[in-house]
Formats: sequence, C-alpha cells, structure tokens
Amino acid sequence: MAELTLIFEGTDFESKIVKGRLEDAGIKSLTKSETNAGLISGFGSVDVSRVFVNPADVDQAAELIEKMNSDEEA
Repeated sequence: MAELTLIFEGTDFESKIVKGRLEDAGIKSLTKSETNAGLISGFGSVDVSRVFVNPADVDQAAELIEKMNSDEEA
C-alpha cells in the first residue's frame, strides 16, 4: 500500500471496530494512532486514531462505514 487514503477518524476503540469490519469485507487497512505519541510527549491520552485504505478500496470502504453508522442510529 503505497499511497493511502484517510477513510475514518475517531477514537482508538472506534478505529479498531472499523478496521475489523474492513478486514471482514476483504479490505486491507492501516490504523495510525496518536495516543502513544501524546503520552510520550507528555500531553496525556489524545485518543485520536485514523484508518487508511488503498485508493482503489475507498468507495467500498466508505459504503461499509456509512452502513455501520446507519446501523448505530437505528
């Protein structure tokens, strides 16, 4: 995965759920968390995490995340 596209930003917990759902759908992803960087630099727990996917998977991943969000609202 050379160039990646940001598909989701949320807490570490939310990002782990998104990553798991993407993997279940066969979409490879990368999660980047700023929590450890915040702790190391002394700013405390930032709890910001981002999920990236291959540009070819953006549409499918966006649909999956949209469906997840609509399921939560129901």
